[in-house]
This record gives sequence, C-alpha cells and structure tokens, in this order.
Amino acid sequence: MKVVKSMVLMSMGAGAVLAYQKYNKPVMNYMNNMISGMKEKMSDELENMK
Repeated sequence: MKVVKSMVLMSMGAGAVLAYQKYNKPVMNYMNNMISGMKEKMSDELENMK
C-alpha cells in the first residue's frame, strides 16, 4: 500500500511540474496584461477628475 501511495504522490508532483512549465508563461502574460490595463484605466480616471 505504501508503494502505491508513493507512486501516486510522485506522479502528481510530476504532473504539477509539467503543468507549471507549460502554463506559467501564458498565465503570467495574461496577469501582466490585466494589471497594465487596470493601470491605464486608473490613470484615465485620474485625468478625467482634474
């Protein structure tokens, strides 16, 4: 039973590493685009308030 549990945990870890390597860059790009869009909206609102 211990061997099966160890194998399952190792395979889950390997899957997590592979998913991180594959999806890290697209997710980070999306987050950066979203943050820069929010900054632009805030600066536009501040300009409109003047």
